Amino acid sequence: MKKIYFLFIVFLSFSFLLNAQTYLFQDFSDDVMPPSGWTIDGYSNLWSTASSDEAGGTPPEAKFTYTNATAVSRFISPEIDLTGVTNVNFSFKHFLDNYSSGPKIGVATRSGGGDWNIVWEINTTSNIGPEEKIIAITNDDVGQSDFQVCLYLDGNFYNIDYWYIDDIELYTPYNLDAKLTKISTPWYLMGENEVTGSIKNRGIQDLTSLEISWQVDNGDITVTTVNDLEISTGESLDFTCDGIFDFPVGNHDLDVWISGVNNGIDDDTDNNMLMKTIHVASSATHRMPLFEEFTSSTCAPCASFNSSFVPWCNEHEEDITLVKYQMSWPGSGDPYYTEEGGDRRAYYGVSFVPDLYGNGAQVGTTIGAVNTFFNNAIELPGFASIIGSNTLNGTEMTVDINILPYADYSNFRLYVVVFEYLTTENTGNNGETEFEHVMMKMVPDAFGTTLNLTDRQPYAFSQTIDLAGTNVEEWDDLGVSFIFQDYQSKEVFQSGYTIEDGEFDTDAGLSNIFVDGEPIEDFSPDVFNYYIELPEGTVEIPEVTAIAEDDKATVVIVPADELRNNVTDIDVYAEDLYTHERYTVTFTLATGLDDYTNTHIKLYPNPTAGILNIQTTDHADVFIYATDGSLVSNYQVINHKQIDLSYLSNGIYFVKINTNNQIVTKKISLNR
Repeated sequence: MKKIYFLFIVFLSFSFLLNAQTYLFQDFSDDVMPPSGWTIDGYSNLWSTASSDEAGGTPPEAKFTYTNATAVSRFISPEIDLTGVTNVNFSFKHFLDNYSSGPKIGVATRSGGGDWNIVWEINTTSNIGPEEKIIAITNDDVGQSDFQVCLYLDGNFYNIDYWYIDDIELYTPYNLDAKLTKISTPWYLMGENEVTGSIKNRGIQDLTSLEISWQVDNGDITVTTVNDLEISTGESLDFTCDGIFDFPVGNHDLDVWISGVNNGIDDDTDNNMLMKTIHVASSATHRMPLFEEFTSSTCAPCASFNSSFVPWCNEHEEDITLVKYQMSWPGSGDPYYTEEGGDRRAYYGVSFVPDLYGNGAQVGTTIGAVNTFFNNAIELPGFASIIGSNTLNGTEMTVDINILPYADYSNFRLYVVVFEYLTTENTGNNGETEFEHVMMKMVPDAFGTTLNLTDRQPYAFSQTIDLAGTNVEEWDDLGVSFIFQDYQSKEVFQSGYTIEDGEFDTDAGLSNIFVDGEPIEDFSPDVFNYYIELPEGTVEIPEVTAIAEDDKATVVIVPADELRNNVTDIDVYAEDLYTHERYTVTFTLATGLDDYTNTHIKLYPNPTAGILNIQTTDHADVFIYATDGSLVSNYQVINHKQIDLSYLSNGIYFVKINTNNQIVTKKISLNR
């Protein structure tokens, strides 16, 4: 059990104030619309459940879909007995996908089936959320035996795309209740990062001070105190903790919790803690921004958007990956629509065109929105390198792709798209005569290839597909793009294009290794393991750098995180990102090994003509290694032993001596 859980048990023993009561909770898990007891007033056909999590909850969720009408539609709760209750909180998660200054959205209450009383309302001029909204309700409907609450839309339904809603709750709030809602620290990162997140006030009393604690892998606890706050019911605080998240390559559990509220402990400690697995990457590269456009030659707004988007893409063609999926609507639809395009549409929940996605998230169909996304995306690191080639033989396309991950990835997908650079025969009625980067086939299909990858272990994809029967116009005008995507969050971690008939070098050697800027003595590209003895008293890990023999190769250096008997790995990947060699540099600390009067271990003479004496006050296991890391021989020593090394070739060897008290490694020279 983690130490932090014990802290919460202690906290719970002090939680003696009035418990909150929940009167209504709806998470749409029954996947029925409307849920049992709920009703819909006006345009009930526009309400449905969806297997998405756009509102920020867990699928399924409620979804309102646009139509060409100006009206009011209400999603109404069952009657609830609030006799004797004076105040309640109403909370829900939601995301409004705006189209163009849509209808008002809001929350209203009533009792006795009477008129609706608005408790929250907002005009929709842009996307809203995803967010959790908390509304304190104290009007005259509270306290009645037939209380009802509704979420509603009022106005032009055509001017929104969707409204997603989840996790609706009506409850009597605790007096003091701070909820940790999010850890914002990226789940994939490299180097130093801050621990950040968000806290929401779910209670009645204002939050005036907070203590926020964090811990990694059951290590030291860092506490941050924030004073002089005025966070009222439903309001949130974005926080940055003291201390820095700076941990070695690998996966780490980051626990964050609220350890104090208003100089005490709040009334509900069940919502005070979150845990997030942080993947510290071994390396980083450039992440190529991906644009996926859903469009149609029968869509007038598509032509309008493309009149500016196409020139923009051509101007930035070296800096982006672009794929376009032609849709079967509006009207009779684009003749180059395919079922695979429909599957990709369903994955994103697209129901109108033009609709644009950047790195898996929706982007507004204006050049301003495109530029904003691009300027942010171009700065994002990529934690995987990908290279590939494509070869066409008649109507058969062979695609080979190698992925070099710099972190562990679970349930990611590799999507491969064969596209035509320019089509002209799928014209519809919107005035467009040419279409760029039109998807012809997804390999093997629109659901991609599921990937579970391990840091620095290359993955190879190869498949041949027959393009006969597709919409290809010119067989010498085809390209292939790849998309490396987290299936659940939809975030695209890398994208790019394969190279036609590409051939890649396989040289994965080094030309030199440097320790604190100095080249390693007697370095050889064919020797893969090196042992460096550091002076006694060294406290900092030396910086290791390396130069590849091929400047197109990739070098990944994972430094030692301790000095004594620890290893810096130097992985070298050829241009093909698959051919691989690993070099190691093992650091050891001198601990008086040459001063035989100040150590329990003596090793002499050095250099030796063949006979090596090992003396120790303890039982010891002795291992002798060649410079390439291979084990030459091993011995057991009790107090003293003479070892005959005369059968070995002259050169440098490393003697590792393991006792109950210490492990030391010594470089010796054999010169017969």
